[in-house]
Amino acid sequence: MTLKNKFTGPAKIKTVICRCLIFCLFFPAFSDTSAAEKKPLILATNTIIADMAAQLSGDLAEVKSLVPIGTDPHNFEPSPADIKLAGSANLILMNGMNLENWMYELLRKTIGITKIDTVTQGIAPIFSGEYATVVDPHAWLDPVLGKIYVKNIATSLSELMPEHSEIIQFNSKVLTEELQHIHEYSVEKLGSIPPEQRILITSHDAFRYFSQRYQMEVKSVFPTSPSAELTIKDMADLSEIISESGVRAIFPESTINPRLIAQIARDNGLILGGKLYTDSLSEPDGEAGNYIGLLYHNIREIYYGLIGEKSTSSMEHRQSSDEQSQFFPLILVSLVLLGSFLIMWKGVNHNL
Repeated sequence: MTLKNKFTGPAKIKTVICRCLIFCLFFPAFSDTSAAEKKPLILATNTIIADMAAQLSGDLAEVKSLVPIGTDPHNFEPSPADIKLAGSANLILMNGMNLENWMYELLRKTIGITKIDTVTQGIAPIFSGEYATVVDPHAWLDPVLGKIYVKNIATSLSELMPEHSEIIQFNSKVLTEELQHIHEYSVEKLGSIPPEQRILITSHDAFRYFSQRYQMEVKSVFPTSPSAELTIKDMADLSEIISESGVRAIFPESTINPRLIAQIARDNGLILGGKLYTDSLSEPDGEAGNYIGLLYHNIREIYYGLIGEKSTSSMEHRQSSDEQSQFFPLILVSLVLLGSFLIMWKGVNHNL
């Protein structure tokens, strides 16, 4: 059974969503949590981790990202306001794997003690670079490893808010199941591409985990970091790979200037693939406004680029046979609200 068979069509989905939302919104009085109660502040070191934390905590906490949307987290420089914010946080969630080297300076200047959890615990790092000494921190791009992120973040949130552990774990189950759906979708799409065409060339080295999961070869214009300087040898090696492999597309990334990638595409007669999101979400109403949307978007763009079709519009894909992905954020919100209501209802009945 393919992923599209898991859905019954847009009209049916919209009807279910509306009923769930109406059902949940009519029962706010049953909450045993005071509206005036101060919510804990949770900081994440990038927008992707922040989105996972927000989906798991719902409205139980205030979740913010230290690194703004569209900003490269590798070379981020915290401002005095960021340092002050970190000092007032109840919990900081960081990726680790050498992504946030700037965190050490931030913590040194932070007044007060803030709990810090690394959300990649249990993930084996992949090393890259000429001497295999550089860690690829982008494990979240693999939806299977994304489940480990969700589990670790849910554990951290449950420890911070034990009274809400049941809600958090329910949300964790919903998000984990959707990540499994994305994995199945990826296997179906990418597995249909001949192995010799599964060569992914991107701006920087961010797809090691993704490519290992889906048996792809990955190359990058900037082998170490987006701020690295390219040598003549780097460009010659890349041109040779393009020439020998017959690769059809090259992909820019949202947080890196695309001009060099566009020039390489023109010089080598390649399709300039759709923009991939690796280090940041898009704006909330954009094509990668949440973690789930980011994964679906990247997989679609990679698939169409590698088969030699340029994707010109995300809307075009949302209206294609993959249209089910557009409904997930609403489905997730509905399920979270419904689960929260059921848990609170059980608590009210128990107290009575």
